[in-house]
Amino acid sequence: MQLPRLAIHTAVLILILPIACPAQQHTGSAATPMNDSVVSVRELRMSGKADSAFAKGAHKLQKGDAQGSLEFFQRALAKDPSYYRAYHDLGLAHYRLGETALAEEDFQKSIDLTKGGYAPSLFALAMILCERQDFHQAERLIENGLVDDPGSSMGEYFLGLVQFAQNRNGEAEKNARAALWRNPNQADAHLLLAKIYEGSHNPHEVIAEASTYLKLNPHGPLEEQARQLIQRAQQVVGEQVAHD
Repeated sequence: MQLPRLAIHTAVLILILPIACPAQQHTGSAATPMNDSVVSVRELRMSGKADSAFAKGAHKLQKGDAQGSLEFFQRALAKDPSYYRAYHDLGLAHYRLGETALAEEDFQKSIDLTKGGYAPSLFALAMILCERQDFHQAERLIENGLVDDPGSSMGEYFLGLVQFAQNRNGEAEKNARAALWRNPNQADAHLLLAKIYEGSHNPHEVIAEASTYLKLNPHGPLEEQARQLIQRAQQVVGEQVAHD
């Protein structure tokens, strides 16, 4: 099953808000990412000037100005080429601008710098591979990310998304539920469940899950998909009532 680009695009952009936060203050000790993963493979020291530039770029990216964020991430990397989070957010910016090849290079650089120890970059690269329908490699990257960050709701959701693309709906449902157990506000996981239940001809669950998505994210990028799922499910329910 080929996942719509919108679903994959939205999955990658989920990574913007947790990652694009004001940068940490570094005092010469090992840097610890603020979300989802702890890089423990080696110390990653970042200069104050690089950190400041990163913070400005991250703020612009979070506000939706991907183009404007590029120069700040590049400035941070010019001052500190080992700044893995600058590479990660540079990748997010490039992806948002439709520059997928550049985004892939950026995420891979972040992965290389951390020796695979920064889960969000593994997840983001996996979604690009998923877009190319390289589901096996995408799943491997997500599983590696979950080893580093076993509590990641995003990782569980991404794993479910890749499994759904391979028609492994039982596993996809399990991982979508695991994502929601870790984060009940993971709206996209509810929509994934709605799609799974549509495939298993369970219209009442489709309505429940898609409605929960709309409640959590009423004007999200997948709003139209959620409403279409509800509409189709309601039609099925109506036909079932008519035949009873």
